[in-house]
Amino acid sequence: MVSILAEAIVGKLCEMAIKQAAHELSIVWNFTEDFEWLKNQIVQINFFLSEADEKNTRQKESLKTWLQRVRDVAWEAEDILQICAVDSMDATNTQSCTLICKQLNLRHKMSRRIQKVKARMSSVIADGNQLNIGHTVVSHIEAAESSSSSQRRQFKRLSLLPSDSKPVGIQSKIESMVNFLENPELHVIAVVGMGGMGKTYLLQHFYDAEKGRYEKSAWLSVSQFYSFSKLLSDLAFELDENLSRKIKESGVSEEVAGEEIQRFIQGKRCLIVLDDVWRATREGDLLTRLGIRTGADSQCKICCSKFYKILVTTRSREVAVNLNAQIYEIDHLTDEECWRLFCAHAFPRTEGNSVPQHLEKVARDIEKECGKLPLAIKTTAASLANSTLPRDWHSKLNKLKRVSTPSDPVLDILKLSYDTLPAHLKACFAYFSFFPEDEQIECEYLMYLWNGEGFIPGGENPWECLDLLANVCLVQVWEDKWSLKKYCQLHDLLLDLAIFICRENKCAFGVDDAFPELKSENTGGGRWCRLFLAKKDIDEHAISKRPSVSLSLVRTLSLSSNTKIGGRIPAMLFSGMRVLRVLDLSHTNISTLPACIGKMKILKVLNLRNTKIKKLPECVRRLKSLSYLDVSHCGELEQRQPPKWISQLRCLEHLEGLFERMPKVISKLEVLRTLRTSSSGFYLSLSMENDGVLRLEDIGKMSRLEEIAFKVEHESQLKRMAEGILEPLVEMRRLYVTNATRGMQDASESDLPQFPERMSVMRDLEHLELWKFGVPSWLCSLENLRSLSLNYCVCSNYPELQAMPNLVLLQLVNNKRCKNLPKAFGKSGGFPLLRFVLIDSFPELEEFPEMEDGAMVSLEKLTLGYCTNLNKIGEGLERLKRLEEIKIEFSGTNELKETLMEGGIYWKKIKAINSHININVK
Repeated sequence: MVSILAEAIVGKLCEMAIKQAAHELSIVWNFTEDFEWLKNQIVQINFFLSEADEKNTRQKESLKTWLQRVRDVAWEAEDILQICAVDSMDATNTQSCTLICKQLNLRHKMSRRIQKVKARMSSVIADGNQLNIGHTVVSHIEAAESSSSSQRRQFKRLSLLPSDSKPVGIQSKIESMVNFLENPELHVIAVVGMGGMGKTYLLQHFYDAEKGRYEKSAWLSVSQFYSFSKLLSDLAFELDENLSRKIKESGVSEEVAGEEIQRFIQGKRCLIVLDDVWRATREGDLLTRLGIRTGADSQCKICCSKFYKILVTTRSREVAVNLNAQIYEIDHLTDEECWRLFCAHAFPRTEGNSVPQHLEKVARDIEKECGKLPLAIKTTAASLANSTLPRDWHSKLNKLKRVSTPSDPVLDILKLSYDTLPAHLKACFAYFSFFPEDEQIECEYLMYLWNGEGFIPGGENPWECLDLLANVCLVQVWEDKWSLKKYCQLHDLLLDLAIFICRENKCAFGVDDAFPELKSENTGGGRWCRLFLAKKDIDEHAISKRPSVSLSLVRTLSLSSNTKIGGRIPAMLFSGMRVLRVLDLSHTNISTLPACIGKMKILKVLNLRNTKIKKLPECVRRLKSLSYLDVSHCGELEQRQPPKWISQLRCLEHLEGLFERMPKVISKLEVLRTLRTSSSGFYLSLSMENDGVLRLEDIGKMSRLEEIAFKVEHESQLKRMAEGILEPLVEMRRLYVTNATRGMQDASESDLPQFPERMSVMRDLEHLELWKFGVPSWLCSLENLRSLSLNYCVCSNYPELQAMPNLVLLQLVNNKRCKNLPKAFGKSGGFPLLRFVLIDSFPELEEFPEMEDGAMVSLEKLTLGYCTNLNKIGEGLERLKRLEEIKIEFSGTNELKETLMEGGIYWKKIKAINSHININVK
């Protein structure tokens, strides 16, 4: 009886086990189908959410809560796909039977998670049906793919043309400002007006036009929440680099630093701008602490009113009064100016910005709805530049009329421009809420952040996405004059819009001292997926000690610039962060990373710049998705060569650090684009042996490489370069090469090897820096080159560099043979875009060439240093309208210096034609 019962039980258990096994196998078997289904659902749901964003401000609370649930499902699905891709890559790298087992286990685990997401999606849609909106999701999903892609194609096709940047309604205001400044009794002037009126825009044009008349000038962005110590540091740097270095190295208090600044500017003609001042401090307090004595007290009134001119922009009259400033109330644009501004951005492709007849009436109605606010006019007009269809224009007009009496009309008008963006551009724009007000964001880093977050669709270029946002006037993009790096920034009203969007969607939060808002009861059931904690003066326990804060779903975490964070970061801070994609620990005092960082399978960006890291943490080798790794400016980094396991980071595109050598295996990184050491003054030393160190031949295999700096230390390496070993590097953008072969220290022109002509295949080169090479004539064929630096490249005559159409920066340093620069350098039409010229350490140079009309028309700064035999500067510099500064440092005969010093013959000639040119002679 017992045996029969036991047999029955065993039989039943076997039957259940077989059914369960069959069920589990069916899950594994359907993995590919489920995976593709999930990918399609993400595209479709994201498109639906993008459409829903437009109506978000007018939705009922129940509908907003439901939409947040949809977002949560979409985010979870994206995370699953990312983790699945990484796990699949790991499993593929395993061999034989183990590979099969791992793949089956992976499929089973992921299929389970996909099944759960499918169940959640079904539940969300079912709940939507009760709100009578579930069918809306389904209808959007059916056509989402085609609609989304066509919208993206149309937006991309029509928006790449540059917008018109001609200022409108500025000249008369600049003239009024000049009249104010000419009054010797006025030394502080406050430009007052509401946000979006163009206060900063006005002062930018005024500052650029007038700063050449002053010995020293400085522009400070103050903003609503500012660090006074940073303001002091920025002011010192803007006034004089040596002053800034002195204050920084001495480590003096803020009070003493202010006194140092005051002593430096005393008796000098200074123009100082304080942009976007919010706080109504007591009279003169801010200026006095910065070392700017404005003449409010009788002791310095005569001195200061003569020399100092302080310009302030603010929304508050109280700020102006407390600064004892003359108020300049910025006027609205006239009707005609509003119309011209609107047309310039709505019709940038038509001749004279003319309006098509069939659109003129609706265009004028739209312009009037913008309330004469320049920012609203520009963004609204630019959002319509993609279409000439009347229905699109009438739709915009109807939307504008619906915001006639909201609580914040400007924000609502700006949001209409945001609503016209494709889904991926909406995500890119909203990400700007992650940065503080007036933050100048390095565009290259931003591109990796966007890619890390998964905003950029396959096949899209993130730089084009940034251009599109700039073209519709939602983002300001500019290029640093001297480094040629691109930066971007949001107007403070547009930043308010980005923050509003992210808070509405519960997707990002910049934590100040409002941690309670992170509690689950305040998030509407949603998830906060980005935390910005940079520059908050917090330590590593600021979040982890708050049990109410869940970080398990955070995608981006920034703890940058918190110097209290140091030593070992407790592992509990990162525990559970399995979906983190961006981790920024730069400018902190951390010395190591916890091992749990290695569990972040989909981490794409790791920024350890300017930390106290002593070596690359071992846990980093497990970050298979990592595309950006920065360990630059880490002064305590003991490794001068990355470990060999760096080759396991197969997705790595950007590696930056204080490295002198590279392991040979790094050439296996097929997608590596940037190998940056030159910014820290390091040139990679290449091996001649097969000793595991990177060789010249290995660099030649890295066909995707866009930036590298290396030393050539052997004759055979020069020969290999001449033979074309580096010809595959056709995508190279930034190349820095120094010739360190024996005997090159004092080599003559005939001894220097020519930079090989086979390198001319790098047609896309934008930045080239050479040390101790002969200057080849083929350099002129590099039509995309923007920056050229030739150091110790001894030659008696340079090739016709003036023919390079895109050259912006030219640095010629340390040439003991050159007596005269080619006269062709001053030829009409030469150097059309050149802005900066540095000629340094040319002891035999006798003459700087004459400038013909039409030569160097873009030149802004000319520096001649240590040219001791210089006895003549050719005519024509006085005709260069954009020239701001001529700097002569330890150069020229005494006779030449006398003509260039104040009151000298050449000084008078230059000032008579271009009084704004600043001439500095040392």
